[in-house]
Amino acid sequence: MSENTENTENTENTENPVVAQKVYLAAGWFNPTQAEELDQLEKVCDDRDWIDLASPRRIFVCPPDAPKETQDETFLGNLREITAANFLIVNTRDKDIGTIWEAGFAFAHQKPIVYYCGGLPEGAKFNLMLARSGVKVCTSIEELEDYLNRCFEAKQLLVEPYSDAIE
Repeated sequence: MSENTENTENTENTENPVVAQKVYLAAGWFNPTQAEELDQLEKVCDDRDWIDLASPRRIFVCPPDAPKETQDETFLGNLREITAANFLIVNTRDKDIGTIWEAGFAFAHQKPIVYYCGGLPEGAKFNLMLARSGVKVCTSIEELEDYLNRCFEAKQLLVEPYSDAIE
């Protein structure tokens, strides 16, 4: 998020407007629990008009029996969306290997990552590599909504490193 301080001709009250942020939502949807959580995460993003959401299941669907060309288009398309994103929201539910790979790719490209781990039981440990690669770890939809609202108010992505138990 950034502040627009160059527009001096506009007379409307647009003090420090928030620029739309492209968000890549990395998540599996391969079982009912994952699909339900992805619905919730997409809604959280869709409810915020400052988020331009890239959710792969809405953009690229690659059936298991898809030809190589479709697989390549899906893979490269996801990489393009990740590199174009301002930040990622990554659902760690079931530690879906593709989702975790996307997080590593994003981190290597210096993209901020907000982790969502709604299935993390109270007192459970969070993975060290994920914890250190993220700007925030949210353990509930309400916490994610609060975090995004605070980012909107601050007009920037807030860095709130994970400080609980790690594995």
